[in-house]
Amino acid sequence: MKRLLTLCILTMLAACTVSPTSQPTPAQVSSAPTGVATGFTGDINVFRASQGLGPLQPNAALTRAAQAHANDMARRGYFSHTSVGGPNGDNFRARARSGGCAMRSGAENIATGQRTERAVFETWENSAGHRRNMLGRSYTQYGLGRSGNIWVLKLSAQC
Repeated sequence: MKRLLTLCILTMLAACTVSPTSQPTPAQVSSAPTGVATGFTGDINVFRASQGLGPLQPNAALTRAAQAHANDMARRGYFSHTSVGGPNGDNFRARARSGGCAMRSGAENIATGQRTERAVFETWENSAGHRRNMLGRSYTQYGLGRSGNIWVLKLSAQC
């Protein structure tokens, strides 16, 4: 138990790095009025560490794609992984490409109604399919988008 707690703390600290440049972080790239929650990195990485998996890094291209899909669902009033006639592609791979990520393998979680990033994380953690996505062994990067209470998580091995 003590070893697991130490690993969790180290993982959380590893996720809190200081950028030596003034480049925007993926959370800052978001155009959503409510923004992308920055505590998600810590939540998902502690969760993955508890399952013996490596951390995920935020990725600006995946964040752009996730945010575009969240915005599109909110604007056009639908909730689906498929966005027929959507401005950024019809499926999650096409939307990732549109955001600048030509992913080889990836996954997408969507949720609606949660008011906080912690609530949406817990919803996904307690759903078998969404949990499986967040624990994908090959994934190393993620992007999180939010428009109102519509959430999109995109996961990828690499962009």
